Amino acid sequence: MPVRQKEPSGSFFVPHSDGDDAHAAHPADDATWVAHCDGGAWPNPGTMALGAVLTSPTGEVHRLSQRLSGTGCNNEAEWRATVAVLGFAFQHGARNLHLHTDSTQVRDHLSQPDSPVLPPALQTWVDEARALACGLTQLTVQWVPRHRNAQADALARQALCLPPKPVQTPHPKARRRG
Repeated sequence: MPVRQKEPSGSFFVPHSDGDDAHAAHPADDATWVAHCDGGAWPNPGTMALGAVLTSPTGEVHRLSQRLSGTGCNNEAEWRATVAVLGFAFQHGARNLHLHTDSTQVRDHLSQPDSPVLPPALQTWVDEARALACGLTQLTVQWVPRHRNAQADALARQALCLPPKPVQTPHPKARRRG
């Protein structure tokens, strides 16, 4: 996995270079897709589900809501959601992807090739996500607070037959008067 480059707002750019500059000849291939993904388990651990929203550079929106087989914890569900959205993006022709996740574990392990090995149940999904990421020309992974990932969360909860969580945005800090 290439060395990560830190960007503002807790995001990481993971450049991929296979020595082939053919994509430079096709500007349409350089367009960036945007994905939001979320995984959940109810109860935790319990039945897992994932939700994802993939938006093309032209604004076309694709949604994914899936109940997963077996049981597991929320971290496994987050990884399975990441793998699913990377595969979903490939199916739709994405080669440059900006991935939003509310999981710092996903952000950190996709961005840091030397991150600590996780328990086997999770590491399998980390390895699969990294393999899929290597097929992209560019991947930017950005952590977002839960309230900014509400659509993906709602899709995951829908697959578990749970109602969406109310979106709670943080209150802006009161300004000090001096």
